[in-house]
Amino acid sequence: MRPKDAIGYHASAMRATRWLLAIWLCFLARAFFYCAALPLWEGYDEWSHFAVVQRMAFRGEPLVSRDSPISRDVAASLELAPVSWECRYLPPPSATYDDFWRLPPAERARRESEFRAIPSAWAVEDSTGPLKAYEGLQSPLAGWIMSPVLLAARRAHLSTQVLLLRCFAMAILSLVIPLTFLTARSVFRHDATALGCAAVVAAMPGFLIGIARVSNEYLAVVLFSLLLWLSVGELTRRRLAALGAVLGLGLLAKAYFLAAIPPVAVLLLWKCRRRRALLVPLATLAIAGWWYVRNLLTTGTLSGMQESAMQPTATLGAQLHQATRVPWLATIDSILFSHLWLGAWSTLTVRSWMYHLFYLLIALAILGLAFRLSTGAIRILGGFVLAFWLGQLYHANLLSMVWGIATSLGCYLNAVVAAEVTLCVTGLRALAPRAARRFVAPVGVVLFALFDLYTLLLVALPYYTGLTAHRPGGPVAAFHPATANLAEFLTRLAAFKSPLLSEPGLAALWICYAAATVGLVALSLAAARRESFT
Repeated sequence: MRPKDAIGYHASAMRATRWLLAIWLCFLARAFFYCAALPLWEGYDEWSHFAVVQRMAFRGEPLVSRDSPISRDVAASLELAPVSWECRYLPPPSATYDDFWRLPPAERARRESEFRAIPSAWAVEDSTGPLKAYEGLQSPLAGWIMSPVLLAARRAHLSTQVLLLRCFAMAILSLVIPLTFLTARSVFRHDATALGCAAVVAAMPGFLIGIARVSNEYLAVVLFSLLLWLSVGELTRRRLAALGAVLGLGLLAKAYFLAAIPPVAVLLLWKCRRRRALLVPLATLAIAGWWYVRNLLTTGTLSGMQESAMQPTATLGAQLHQATRVPWLATIDSILFSHLWLGAWSTLTVRSWMYHLFYLLIALAILGLAFRLSTGAIRILGGFVLAFWLGQLYHANLLSMVWGIATSLGCYLNAVVAAEVTLCVTGLRALAPRAARRFVAPVGVVLFALFDLYTLLLVALPYYTGLTAHRPGGPVAAFHPATANLAEFLTRLAAFKSPLLSEPGLAALWICYAAATVGLVALSLAAARRESFT
């Protein structure tokens, strides 16, 4: 490389790094607002995940039994604070958002006052109710990592502990942004397109509302994104060892990493037919083998998940027979729309045409990928996404056998979001006119940013604050901003939140969120205009 070219390359790399950091900061600003704005326990199974981390941190239980009672403070919070729509089965005095905001103001104030008075000592006392820390069935690594944070905040109020764990999880989750950039850069010639892919992930509303909670999802998504990046690079000895270690850690973070084993095996057979390829299974077994042996001994199943444990002797024939009875198009639709956006544990949805617009873009991207399958990195990423989808459909079939409901949570697909976005941008660029290709990723950022602003500000938050409610036997009523009082909205938004979140503080985070969302659009468009730098 000539000195002049080297200087230009270095300047381009520094510029790309600065823009990547800006996208990263925008994601963090958005993520922290989600952590602050979402109500207590609104995330999927959040109270049970938190109860597991509590037992790890405060009682020294590295492996928590799924039959362990939840703590007294968590049980009290479920009776005092409003709960999600999917928790409406909880007996009184628990109340959903719909019911809570219909209570007299004096009763609401009494409940919040008692919630604020929950003593920290209750964290180490068992509740006497029927609720259990059922998420103890999950792989333990994420809980182990969260335990020191919770232990450091042991004197803080329950709401503050939840907020801190959420923010800690989002800080780790933010590593997905540079990992998406690195993965996309293995496919595209231009840093600008890879930056656009990172900005798309940062703007996706389904990504944040599905993970901004206390759970093991934050770690699993980061490790899966790291696995994807390692898989598209040259398989040196060091990278193979890292691949095995990440796969092992992922299997200790969440059982859906079992879906990564087949594509990793195919990758090794295809790209590395040498003895050093054994580093991957050896490292994986050394790190995670004990956990899956334990699952087999205690539940009779490899994953140890509840539905698998309820059907430990189900034969392949029985599963295939069940598969013939599943309405697969409806099942795929339910997984995909919940991946694009589903209002957390209250399972809020928006108008069908909004989902169908993204369905159309996905279909076009799949069509365009047919012209790019000769690229090795595309085939590798596609293999991981296909294997993960097969795992989702297997899970849906299992749920159909156990519960009679053929679906699976679309938020699990966040694990392969770096591959999804890279593949979609690749496919759409293949169909777009040459002059418009550089704007494919920015258009995705614009669509997701608008979708995020609409779903959070006009659907989710109005519902959580009682400005809308479910119609009898139907969806949530439409929100009309002109009828809302901003001061009352902020007051309600701050209810049952950490003392660290005052109303002015929430307003400031809200402004940062809006600025960061608009900033992602500006950054992606600016990068597209300068796609000539490499």
